[in-house]
Amino acid sequence: MCLKTIETNENMMETLHYPEKELPVLRLEQHLDEFKNGEINRHWHAEFLFGLLLNGELDYSIFENPVSNTHRILKPGDGIFINSRVLHGCRQTVPGSVLFTFGLTPSYFASPVFGNLYQKVILPILRSGKYGLFLFAGHEEDDAILKRLTILHNLFHDDTNYELRSVELICQLWQILSQKFEIPKNLPLCAGTNPVYASRVRVMLEYIHQHYREPLTVEQIAQAGGVSRRACFRCFRDVINQTPNEYLTQYRLSMAAYLLTHTDKPLSAVSEACGFENTSYFAKCFKQRYGIPPRQFRH
Repeated sequence: MCLKTIETNENMMETLHYPEKELPVLRLEQHLDEFKNGEINRHWHAEFLFGLLLNGELDYSIFENPVSNTHRILKPGDGIFINSRVLHGCRQTVPGSVLFTFGLTPSYFASPVFGNLYQKVILPILRSGKYGLFLFAGHEEDDAILKRLTILHNLFHDDTNYELRSVELICQLWQILSQKFEIPKNLPLCAGTNPVYASRVRVMLEYIHQHYREPLTVEQIAQAGGVSRRACFRCFRDVINQTPNEYLTQYRLSMAAYLLTHTDKPLSAVSEACGFENTSYFAKCFKQRYGIPPRQFRH
C-alpha cells in the first residue's frame, strides 16, 4: 500500500486543484490513516483554509516560519483557520482521525459581483499578521464558525440548493471571521489615520475600482480625490500604507486572478482587461504577487 503525502514544490507550496464547472471552493475529507506516518506534512498554499476534525485526535501546527510553530491538540468538533500562504501541518495521535477541510482563494471575493468586499474583508486579514486560529468546541466565541463548518460538511453536491447554501455559509463565515480579526466595518485604516485623508482615499479608491481597466496615472487619481499629486501619496500612505500605484496594481491583479479562474480568456485578453500595458509585464507582476505564473495559477 502506497501511503499519501502532500505534494509540494521545493518551497513547500502545494498547488490545489478545483473541480471543473463547480463552485470555486475546495472540500476534502482527509483520512490520516491514508497518510505516511499518519501525518499531513508541512506545506502552504495561496488558499485560506478551514478545518473541522470529525474523528480521532490531531496535533496541529501553524508555523510562523519553517522552524517556529504553535501547535494544539484538536479533538472531534474542534477546528482551525489557516491564513493564506501560511505553513501548516498535522499528525494524528490516535488512529482513524478524519479531518474535513474547506478552502477558497483570496480572489473568491474579487468578483465585481461582490463590489468592494475584497478590499474591506480580505485584504485586512491578509495583512493582519495573524497566521491562523485554533477553534475549540464548547468555546462560545468559536462555536459560530464550527457550526457553519459542520453544515458545510453535511451539504451534498447533488442538493438542489448546494451552491446557494455554500455561498451563504461562506459569507457568514467571513462575517464572523472579520469580527474575530477585529476588522472595522469601513475600509481598514492605519492607526492614527487622519479622518480627512480617509474620506479622500475612499473617493480615490472608488475611482480606481471604476477605471482600473484604463491607463490610469497618479495625477488622475489625485484629481478624483480633489488633491495634489503629493497629497495623494500622503493620503494613501497614511490610510492604507501603500502608494496609489501599489494599490492600483494590487487591485488589477486581484481582478486578473478572478478572470483567470472564472473565464477562458487568453492571457493577453486578461492582461488588457485589467489595465496592464502588455502581457509580459502582467505576467511578471502576477508572479511577484502570487508566487506562480498566471498560466499555472489558472490550472
